[in-house]
Amino acid sequence: MRRRYLLLPLACLLGWFACEPQPTQSVSPQRQLPHAVAPSGSATPTAQTPPAQGLPAPVATAAPSADWQAIPEEMSQQLASEISRSDLPLAERLANLATLEAQWLDGKESLIGLQGRYALALTELANASEQLPLAERVAALTALQDQWAAQYPALASDLFNPDARLLQARQLWGDDELATLAQHFLPAANAEATLQFANQRQQQLAQRDRYQQQLAALEQQLTTSQGGMAGADWQQHRDAVISQWRQDFFAREQGQP
Repeated sequence: MRRRYLLLPLACLLGWFACEPQPTQSVSPQRQLPHAVAPSGSATPTAQTPPAQGLPAPVATAAPSADWQAIPEEMSQQLASEISRSDLPLAERLANLATLEAQWLDGKESLIGLQGRYALALTELANASEQLPLAERVAALTALQDQWAAQYPALASDLFNPDARLLQARQLWGDDELATLAQHFLPAANAEATLQFANQRQQQLAQRDRYQQQLAALEQQLTTSQGGMAGADWQQHRDAVISQWRQDFFAREQGQP
């Protein structure tokens, strides 16, 4: 049976505490950004793919290390399934995971368990610091990241590189203070590029909202004015009106006369 060292994707790791049921917590996980409108004549806005932000592949393998025991494929999937359950608090999932590890790993901890502990540490930090000013929260997060990077250097390049550190901060506190977060975690050139991309994304989202709102209004007008027209004639008329509107919309958005 093939054996490997399983390293979960950072996005999955962060999803553990983002889904943690905490009714009184004010932490705002980073919202999934909708797709933007592309200037084309297609019936629906075209999705645009954002640039890579340092995320690992869906399942990545870590270099062999004496700190973690290689585990069979079947076991790694069972551990991942246990820790990813959204119906249980993260602390309870970690306890269940530790029980499985005790049965199979002869006292050693899996990489999945370690990353689960880090997700729990992030959750606890967010809860403990939510009333503090942003500068103090960022300092506390940086200290936690430095501590874990020093303790587990084999994971530093995946979980604690600058992009990953910024992503963790954005998961915890959203993008309201993105400029401050980017300037803290990234080199100056990378921070500027991140802010430019975020601004472009916001413009695209605003364009998408305008597109959807105006299209919905037009379709309502067409329905109201349909009158006795029906069947193929009505469909042909509707398609022609919407097609012309769509061309006019993107011409306006691009500043064309």
